[in-house]
Amino acid sequence: MLELLHQPEDFFSALKNKFAQPLPGEGAQNRMSSRARVSTADYLKQKPDHRTSAVFLPLFPHEGTIYSALIRRPSYDGLHSGQLALPGGKTDEGDASAEHTALRETKEEVGIEVNEKNILGKLSPLYIPVSNFLVHPFVGKLDAKPNWIPDKHEVDEVIEFPISLLFDPAAKDRRRILIGQNMFIDAPCYIIHGQVLWGATAMIFSELEAILS
Repeated sequence: MLELLHQPEDFFSALKNKFAQPLPGEGAQNRMSSRARVSTADYLKQKPDHRTSAVFLPLFPHEGTIYSALIRRPSYDGLHSGQLALPGGKTDEGDASAEHTALRETKEEVGIEVNEKNILGKLSPLYIPVSNFLVHPFVGKLDAKPNWIPDKHEVDEVIEFPISLLFDPAAKDRRRILIGQNMFIDAPCYIIHGQVLWGATAMIFSELEAILS
């Protein structure tokens, strides 16, 4: 797949075909997990009252290769303060599907309209114990670099980066990360333009990395 990064149409076609095959799943996700995990199926047995959410992982041609983008959440007194993330959020009653949630939240948070036809596939669902959410990640293509319009209440900035960065050994590390008052966690992470991508979003990208490799 990496040899196709400079050929967008061929890349997107090949990636869509990959999504028609079995996914790497939790083995790939757990490479970026900060702690030992039971399977998602076992988590859901323990937490039948879990909530659902969905995120959108954008891919687009830019500067002769394929880029993706993250958002940085604002700083606040909460679980995900200042973290890098993907556009997305919890499923509302009016959402017809998890895919609809991902596309609606993407428009609300970064101001871009994505059509269902642009969805290439869905990565493995990921349960997040700290928030009791089951996250459904969707990967989609955009025709070109978007004109991001971030919602200032939800997004501090949009961070674009070439997807090849996932394969750069210098972009992988382990960091001691502050997660609460005098509380730290030692976590594997990606370093994206000097910022630390860890936790559930890093696990989502880890599965994408496995698919592309």
